[in-house]
Amino acid sequence: MPRTVVFLFVTLLLIAGCSSSRIAQNQDDTTPITARERKDCWEFANAPTLLSVMRQSMQTPLEPELIRDSYIQTFGCAYEEIDIEKNSIQAVYRAIMQSLRNRNITVRDDLMALLNSRPPRPENLVREYSVYVNMLTATGKDTVASYQIRILQLEVVQTVESHLSVWTRVATRFQHREDHYRALPVSNERSAFVNVMEKAQRVLSITQDNKIDKVLEAFASPGNGAVAQPRTLAELTFGDQLYLVDESNPNRTYPALFLGKGILFTSLPKQDEVVFKFGEERLFGLRLNPYDFRRLSTEFEEFGYKAPETILQCMFLKSSKKKLSTNR
Repeated sequence: MPRTVVFLFVTLLLIAGCSSSRIAQNQDDTTPITARERKDCWEFANAPTLLSVMRQSMQTPLEPELIRDSYIQTFGCAYEEIDIEKNSIQAVYRAIMQSLRNRNITVRDDLMALLNSRPPRPENLVREYSVYVNMLTATGKDTVASYQIRILQLEVVQTVESHLSVWTRVATRFQHREDHYRALPVSNERSAFVNVMEKAQRVLSITQDNKIDKVLEAFASPGNGAVAQPRTLAELTFGDQLYLVDESNPNRTYPALFLGKGILFTSLPKQDEVVFKFGEERLFGLRLNPYDFRRLSTEFEEFGYKAPETILQCMFLKSSKKKLSTNR
């Protein structure tokens, strides 16, 4: 009996080990495939960037009958998740939030909870939502209004960033016409998030070219005013700056840029610029200063921007190959 038990135990271990190996192999085959073998991290097959897709999509005019009914249109996109539904929810959320900013109103309901409870999907689309908003009228009075949301388009597209990128076109209006006339003047911004993506793509492209001075210059935008600074590693967002201390000379520090997913970019002493992961600074005789974090720009945190994982993987792999060839 004990021999039978031992035999079964060993057999289960072997099966589990084989399954784990297959899962790891499958993940290794699928996850990095769009990041591997890229000469330029922003080029992959014939896929466009999401930024170019959005610029083209935003040329779509709003239908005349919707204009007559006092609708405005805004756009949103997402690529962060390996899940169409999650990206769809995020894209629609960004489009609706842009609409609210355009009208200088704030939503009273939990908008994200609403979208999660009735998720928009490309193949089974919930096309209409209604929420309550706080509105400041032209006479300076605070009031509550009903706000209608219609999803006109929700498309999945393969881009350089992800094969599950999603973009959406949304039309919104006040449900009651009197609220439309009482509201403050409307902005025509179609997607401020696209402008954030454009700036981030420029930063990542410069990072790929190993030019940290140029990267820091890209963040030198005056007029940010008071900025809430991150205090811990958990609060870091794309573009935040931190410092690495030379262990052999503690008075010497090197600026590093946080890109996301635990990945940093810095210029190493006596070496070229590198993209590396938290913890690898020890390999270069450096240590992280945990008390000095700086937010150079507010927009990435404000819009919840995250660098595409595929691009970060590509830059990290290219930098790793460069480090290996340098050390040989």
